[in-house]
Amino acid sequence: MEPAGLTAKLESRRAPARPHPPRGNIRPSKTAAPAPPETVDPIWLLKALALSLAAALLCVYAAACLLFYQGEWQLVLHPSHTVDRTPTSVGLPFEDVRFGDFDTGQPHLTAWWIPAQNPSSTTPQFQTRFAAYTILYLHSGSGSLSDTVPALTLLHRTGLNVFAIDYRGFGASDPSQHPDDARMMQDAQAALDYLVSTRHIPARFIIPYGASLGASLAVQLAHDHPDLPAVILDHPDPDPAATAVAARPSSLIPVRLLFGSRFAIAAPLASLKTPKLLIASGPSQRSVEESTVQNLFHHAASPSFTVILPPANPDPALENALQRFLDQYLPGK
Repeated sequence: MEPAGLTAKLESRRAPARPHPPRGNIRPSKTAAPAPPETVDPIWLLKALALSLAAALLCVYAAACLLFYQGEWQLVLHPSHTVDRTPTSVGLPFEDVRFGDFDTGQPHLTAWWIPAQNPSSTTPQFQTRFAAYTILYLHSGSGSLSDTVPALTLLHRTGLNVFAIDYRGFGASDPSQHPDDARMMQDAQAALDYLVSTRHIPARFIIPYGASLGASLAVQLAHDHPDLPAVILDHPDPDPAATAVAARPSSLIPVRLLFGSRFAIAAPLASLKTPKLLIASGPSQRSVEESTVQNLFHHAASPSFTVILPPANPDPALENALQRFLDQYLPGK
């Protein structure tokens, strides 16, 4: 047994026990009050909704403009794949031509080669003098080569070779591609290259002839190839953008802005120094369009020769104008 004194000493060395507060003094801990629920300002909701709606409308408008831009060619170009009439129907011998492979190895374009008639003792002198020249006929933005037979017949009567093409998307030319101004210009250039490189006709003996929208292609060819001797513009469309606007796909779409300078003719014609035969309709068909055509001709650079066709039986007047133009501006071979 341990001595009583030793036990007392050990007890004195131990840490004193922490006193317990009386039970009556214990207070419950305070609990934090719950935060009030967050609320959204209705005005902010309305603003967010309006912004989302405006963004959606803007996307729809942009998509509509893009669709118009991609399909605007249909407002001014109306191709046909039907070729149900050829020069044979009017007794003209011709050759069916395929050309323009565009690096694919397959020709994309079709054309008619109508040679000048063989000289004879009964052939008028003006028809033999220019038999070395070739008309490169660039038809309008509608139909196909079948619709050009009357015009080609008249040109052939003046003693010229005639080479008339269908652009891609027209007639029997590549139907997998729709036409537009860039492709039609490329096709016109391919036709000129074919005549020079394959038919071996010097450029100085090739005359671009453009009808309606084809006139802008003829002017551009003459602008790019100053060695071409002349250019003939038959009822050119002075403002194709106005034609597109007149179609009125929607008053909300900026048609003229999106159409841009496609098939532009006024600016290049005003600076083109190549001799030009300009053909318009007579006064009985006077309209805003006709006055615009005459204004276009008024600002054409010299030299130019203008003929206003009578409304009734215009072919003799056109044939006579062609003869005078050839005599005045083309040297005989």
